[in-house]
Amino acid sequence: MKTRHIFTSTLVTSTLSAFLALAMVNAASAASLTLPDEIQVQGGDVKLGHQQSVLTLDSGKQLVELVYRDIFADNADDSGVWVTSQPLYLTLDVKADDAYRLVLPEILSQQDAEAFIDAPKARLVSQNGRQQELTLMNHQELMEKIWLAK
Repeated sequence: MKTRHIFTSTLVTSTLSAFLALAMVNAASAASLTLPDEIQVQGGDVKLGHQQSVLTLDSGKQLVELVYRDIFADNADDSGVWVTSQPLYLTLDVKADDAYRLVLPEILSQQDAEAFIDAPKARLVSQNGRQQELTLMNHQELMEKIWLAK
């Protein structure tokens, strides 16, 4: 009876070790996209951090649906005004194991936020320091891009 218990315990331990090793390999092969706290992902594999979200991405071409959302108050007595965009779309060609960060322009006021929503431009920074200027697309622009790609 004692021998069977040791065998079962060893089997469980080795199975658990194999599972953890496989999970680490899968996590290591995924790319990540770190988003500022004003950007929310619509769906997808998102892990919430303290001031930001980290999106796990597979390698290859990716389409990410985002929403800009922030609150602005003119003074201490003001309860604030939420500024929220319609869905914005980001297309990326992701390389495995790379880490990216989306950087928004400086948005200090409600007017800045509304200007950003009207012309949503951001900067994509890779872990090796490469930077790329991006324009986030609205739904109509995304559909045009898909239509023209045919």
